[in-house]
Amino acid sequence: MRVCPCDSLLPYVDCCGPCHRGTREAPDARALMRSRYAAFALKEVDYLWRTLHADHPDRARPAEDVLRELRDACSANRYLGLRILETEEPDANGVAHVMFAARVFRKGRDLSFIERSEFLRDGEGWRYLRGDAVRE
Repeated sequence: MRVCPCDSLLPYVDCCGPCHRGTREAPDARALMRSRYAAFALKEVDYLWRTLHADHPDRARPAEDVLRELRDACSANRYLGLRILETEEPDANGVAHVMFAARVFRKGRDLSFIERSEFLRDGEGWRYLRGDAVRE
């Protein structure tokens, strides 16, 4: 059994796997955050692109450029753990917030960070809108 990289301790096939395969949408912003972290860890760049909100700045760029940058980041970095620190239900504008700590390393260098992310539903499901580093 392969444990999901999102730190849920669930098997990947029952956790983030269905989201990555496109057979299930993340039910809430927290689940989307977890599935996106797992996608970075497993190099699921098409999922990362698919779950960017239409208003995310990267959506204004050519998809092939963004996908190449995502592939490079996924390949260069090691994703060693995720902790959800705080979640906020959708506000009056429908924006939900998730604060998380990600353990990320590149060639032995610690790139870990804390981010407060915003998520917004589109016609299909929750999407990543933007994030701000809280502390690096």
